[in-house]
Order: sequence, then structure tokens, then C-alpha cells
Amino acid sequence: MKAVDTNVVLRFLLGDDPDQGAVARECIAGGVFVSHSVLIETEWVLRSTGWAREKVNRAFADFVALESVEVARIDELQWALDRHRQGADWADMLHLIAASGHECFASFEKDLAKQAGPAVPVPVERLK
Repeated sequence: MKAVDTNVVLRFLLGDDPDQGAVARECIAGGVFVSHSVLIETEWVLRSTGWAREKVNRAFADFVALESVEVARIDELQWALDRHRQGADWADMLHLIAASGHECFASFEKDLAKQAGPAVPVPVERLK
């Protein structure tokens, strides 16, 4: 199985380059792994091109539901999608997934624990 870069996911989702879009669709149809870091970067690019949070969230939910797409920790990723849909920062939620299994996730961000909600994969400690 191939692991893909952000640009492949973007060509697939945006369809802004017909030739690369076709190659991206073929590649993804063959089965791919998409890392959380690629998903972080993809969200940033989509948001910077004007995509609304709801559109990004819907596109990610549909994308990771494809049988040919594999992501790590899908249950926790679904949690992150839910939190993002409710207003949480996408990158922060994926950082919390990555920290799962550790004592806590320490941050100066004052609203992070609130954004993460009660089912957070790792406790959030606010540093002062």
C-alpha cells in the first residue's frame, strides 16, 4: 500500500488540475495510507483557499470513509472530526490523538481542554 503526500489528497479533493486529479483518483483507488500530518496540512491548504470548516469536515469524513483509504487510529480520527465539526482546531485535535497514551498534553492554549471535550484521548494540562 502506498502512503500519499498532501498534494495527492488535494488533487483528489479539489479536482483543480484535471491531469493530476485523474492520477490522484487512480492512485487512491488502488489503496493508500494517509497520515495525520498529511491531514493537518490538507486542512490548512483547503482553509487557506477559502473552504469553510463545514466543507472541509464533510470532505474529510467522506474521504476517510472510502474503502481504499487507510488512516491510523480511525476511531480517534472520527472523534477529531466530531470535535472539528463543533468548532475545535483540526491540528490541535490531531495533536491530541498523537499524544494518546502519554500522561497528558501540556499547552499554554487556554481553551484547548474545552475544545477537546470530555472524551479526549489524553488529558489536557494548561500551563500558566
